[in-house]
Amino acid sequence: MPTTPDPGLLQLLYLYFIPYWLFRDVSRGDQMLREQNYRYNREQRKYLPGYLLKWTILCALLLASHHLAKALALQLTDWASLFQLWALFSGIGFTVGVALMSNIMVAWSFLTFIP
Repeated sequence: MPTTPDPGLLQLLYLYFIPYWLFRDVSRGDQMLREQNYRYNREQRKYLPGYLLKWTILCALLLASHHLAKALALQLTDWASLFQLWALFSGIGFTVGVALMSNIMVAWSFLTFIP
């Protein structure tokens, strides 16, 4: 009996934080398949607020981390370059998170309010 390998940590993090794996492509197939996929996506929209909450918490932590790194860079001048690098990466992570949150909000709004 063939067994499937356990998913790795990166794949589990992807499934936990990125909601795109829940949805089907509605741009391919005949009209009936497109309608089925659209109905399926409308049923799956109920999970999007949970993903939005996860990203809101993560972005708040990243923003707090950014401000902490900036404050530490001013206090500890010997380690300033390390803290500036930390601030850079936490700021980039925050920016990516905000972009993903806006994408999730648009997808949820579209699947909820557009018939």
